[in-house]
Amino acid sequence: MEIVSEEDVSAVNAKKIMEERKKERDLVYEQKICLEYLEKTIKLTPSKIESIIEELGKISIIKPRYAALIINTLPDTEEEVEALFSKERTNLKKEEIKQIVEIVKKYKQ
Repeated sequence: MEIVSEEDVSAVNAKKIMEERKKERDLVYEQKICLEYLEKTIKLTPSKIESIIEELGKISIIKPRYAALIINTLPDTEEEVEALFSKERTNLKKEEIKQIVEIVKKYKQ
């Protein structure tokens, strides 16, 4: 199999991609396991995902890769956000961290 392109996606988008592939052809073992996992773990609807991405996009430092990371983990506290970004090459300000937590809490309900 050849890799044609690569991009970071949220778990919801990954599930959507896997479901589309399942309609096209039978999934291989690893893909079946992945889809099964995604079906059990996803907590947000696609419309909520779009809204949260839009709000996170208003924070200038948040790139699509970081938005996917936040959506996949849905951090509850500032410490969890700091832990998520501890190995990234970006430094979030306290204000940005608080914004992220507030946005996640709003959509996680």
